[in-house]
Amino acid sequence: MVPGETLVLGAEHQIDRLSNTGPASAHVTNDAGFVELQSDLDGRVFNAVSFRYDDNGSFGGHPTFREAPAFLVPETGTKFKGSVGTGFKAPTLDELYDNYPAFGFVANPNLKPETSVGFDLGFEQSLLGKRVEFGSTYFHNDIKDLIEVNTAGTTYENIGRATTQGAENFVSVKPLDSLTLRADYTYTYAEDDIAHTELLRRPKHKASLDAKWQATERLSFTATAVYKGSWADINRDGTATSLWATPYTLINLASNYDFGNGLTVFARINNLLDRHYQGPIGFQHQGLGVFGGIKVAFDVPAVMPTIMPGAAAKATP
Repeated sequence: MVPGETLVLGAEHQIDRLSNTGPASAHVTNDAGFVELQSDLDGRVFNAVSFRYDDNGSFGGHPTFREAPAFLVPETGTKFKGSVGTGFKAPTLDELYDNYPAFGFVANPNLKPETSVGFDLGFEQSLLGKRVEFGSTYFHNDIKDLIEVNTAGTTYENIGRATTQGAENFVSVKPLDSLTLRADYTYTYAEDDIAHTELLRRPKHKASLDAKWQATERLSFTATAVYKGSWADINRDGTATSLWATPYTLINLASNYDFGNGLTVFARINNLLDRHYQGPIGFQHQGLGVFGGIKVAFDVPAVMPTIMPGAAAKATP
């Protein structure tokens, strides 16, 4: 093993089935293998390079890669980071074969896979012993054959070329050891490069505010406000186009109490103000929701290996 180098290998086998398409069920397999090399040079220069190969039963083989370097300046608490990579996404069985005649919507068995190339560049900065942290990242993706609902709302289609770009930003403040406040804001512009129109159902503006309070060693509280701005859309049956969805804000609360020995009690309130909102247009989301429960974790003791005569004992990890 080389110091500072970590090699990750993996393989996947996936099979998807769809049983409501008629007498013959649809299915597709995807076999994939991947390798990633993670590098750490003196705690200042980091890199992760990965390669993946997907062999899709319907769309053949597709290689993808990702390179993600980062440079840390410990003296100033500054990190510069970036990545570049490619992507592959096959159409789902639902997009290919599932029809909804009651809504005048049909699948498209002629869809092609999405492919993409993208990059991002950004930085993170910490101050006052990490009590204040902030950062910003610019991202850009060029997508070929993007799968979208057509403007008539009757089927899926491939968009020849599309671009998504924008910036993710955050600031985190820790006024007390037990209290962390964080704000996030993302701006996204998504465009159909052929029609020169905005892509459907992609809000330009998203923001959130989080407060996490560790009241005691065992008791914690979390409060979150989430804002989603307006986005271009069509109505549920596709009879109205060029619509703009109404922005909405949600407030969620949660708490946990750890009794120890693997026993935790939790409570959660979603959509505290009982806001009525749709996303996409025509699909109503849940109003006020109150949840509570118990989590139990069992600590399974390690099993000591059987020691064969003449063999040296080994510690169980």
